[in-house]
Amino acid sequence: MVERSGHGDLRASLLTLLGDGAPELPADLGGDTPLISSGLVESTTLLNVALWVEDHLGREVELGSFDLVAEWDSMNAILDFVERHRSDAAIRGSRPG
Repeated sequence: MVERSGHGDLRASLLTLLGDGAPELPADLGGDTPLISSGLVESTTLLNVALWVEDHLGREVELGSFDLVAEWDSMNAILDFVERHRSDAAIRGSRPG
């Protein structure tokens, strides 16, 4: 697995989440391995990924506003999504509660 700089802790956390929800994931899961389109990650795990993303962004994510397969089909894609939207979250403030 190739690790992108700055993603170390997030990658480990995401990998743990995915492993808990989808124990059949290959042990050598790569950062660009298709998760959704391959069927490795199903709806319950995807919901947990969405909650994880929201937790790391500090706000709710409207899942219907983007194509999940295009944006979250690999660990790298999910991590990139979080990185891209972090500054957005800082500007908008925290999740309403």
